[in-house]
Amino acid sequence: MGRRGERGSATVELAVAAPAVLALVGLVVLGGRVETARQVVAQAAEDAARAATLARSNSAMSGDAQAAAAADLAGRDCGAWNLSLSGVVSPGAVISARVTCTTGLGMLPGSFTATGTASAVVDSYRGVAR
Repeated sequence: MGRRGERGSATVELAVAAPAVLALVGLVVLGGRVETARQVVAQAAEDAARAATLARSNSAMSGDAQAAAAADLAGRDCGAWNLSLSGVVSPGAVISARVTCTTGLGMLPGSFTATGTASAVVDSYRGVAR
């Protein structure tokens, strides 16, 4: 008689637990997507800053940094990205790069903007074009 009263209880438990489990899995996927975007943008900023320090002139600095950031962000879900540089190509100078990338949230509506900044020092013992 005890078994008859529990008839269908597993179905009710599944109906209650399944949405919670699916929501938890969705949050984990969303968190992974956001963290991956942050890491990619941080790496793009580091590579852009380093490429800018290797440029031989201030006019070439921007193009080299753009190319380095574009190589890192290629194939990613960056709908729009922007690179800003500060500093000059001079031995011992510090060049900073800031990359922002707007990416979608996958199956969810909306977007997320990740920002990464990095700085690098121009080698003190190398010559630059004047």
